[in-house]
Amino acid sequence: MRLLFTWVEASPYPALMAVSVPKRLYKRAVDRNLLKRRIREAYRRQKPDFYQALSEREAHLEMVIQYRGRKILDYREIETALRELLERVVREG
Repeated sequence: MRLLFTWVEASPYPALMAVSVPKRLYKRAVDRNLLKRRIREAYRRQKPDFYQALSEREAHLEMVIQYRGRKILDYREIETALRELLERVVREG
């Protein structure tokens, strides 16, 4: 996965998020939707800790999570990868 983000001055929420799964890699909408659901669920479960870390820094960001893998990962692998990405954003931010 890849995480593209930009820091913003003010926003109603600490983070705004979008998910992208390329049609070029996954022709079937069923596969794209499955991956997007898994990514959104993984983000939803990690959002309270992520929001807390951003609030402590008084930071706001907008981000896009792009799925770049050639195979469909299971939920646990997606959750682990997303956790690492979000932790890196908080550390470097």
